[in-house]
Amino acid sequence: MEEELEHVPWADLMAEAEPEDRRRRAIYLGAAIVGAMVLGVIVARTWWAAPPIPNPVAPSAEVPIAATTTLPVVAELPLYSEADLMADPPDPAERLAMVRAEWFVTDYFTADLEPSGSAEVRAALPASVAADLSLDVGAAVSYVEWARAYRVEEAGDGIYRVAVAFRTLGAPPDRGFARQPVRAVEVLIAVEGDGATVIDLPAPAFVALGPEAGTFAGEEATPPQEIVDEVSTRASLWGTEPRIVSARHLDGEWRVVVTIADPAGARWPFALRLSSEG
Repeated sequence: MEEELEHVPWADLMAEAEPEDRRRRAIYLGAAIVGAMVLGVIVARTWWAAPPIPNPVAPSAEVPIAATTTLPVVAELPLYSEADLMADPPDPAERLAMVRAEWFVTDYFTADLEPSGSAEVRAALPASVAADLSLDVGAAVSYVEWARAYRVEEAGDGIYRVAVAFRTLGAPPDRGFARQPVRAVEVLIAVEGDGATVIDLPAPAFVALGPEAGTFAGEEATPPQEIVDEVSTRASLWGTEPRIVSARHLDGEWRVVVTIADPAGARWPFALRLSSEG
């Protein structure tokens, strides 16, 4: 009896299976490529992203974090009083006029034994005005101790009227130097660009006196040791050997008059206003 063996067509099965495997491999390969592209995009975005700005204050219940951005608050500009503006005029031309007026007053009222002492004054004035200049100080000597411009106002196109207060040290021929009273003059100054010119002789000006000052209405008393110690400390900032002349007390404030010696041995009076408890 002849045995019949079942024949399996492997070649046909392999032929049929190869296209299916190729399709499956193609699907796997496509999925791998897409996954690699997505991963590359994620890595690139992470790499090139701007670093976060650190928050110096950690969020907490005590320090709330604002949800919206607020604009910075601009502080108000200070308002200057008329006295402030006159003390330092913002206009460069006015400042230049004040400087030239102080300079001219210093030269004008300085008279020493120099034969050509008035040469600078004449050179500062126009020729027609310098012809009217007739200084006659004789043998007297005068030096300007200080000169300060305290008022400036426009007097025409580019012309300013400057009031200058000053003090001189004068020495008559037969006596030594003596400090003269404070006086004032007005000077006309023409300003053009960076230059300033005196256009006329000075004119006398009135120096106004200030209001009457109030007095310290305290009662005379002996200051406690803490006030005496503070007076001594404050006096040491200026000189030596402080001596209390008088002391008055009012509502916790002391006014102590003390004399202090300078290095030359002269004693100068000072008034110290100090606060104390009780």
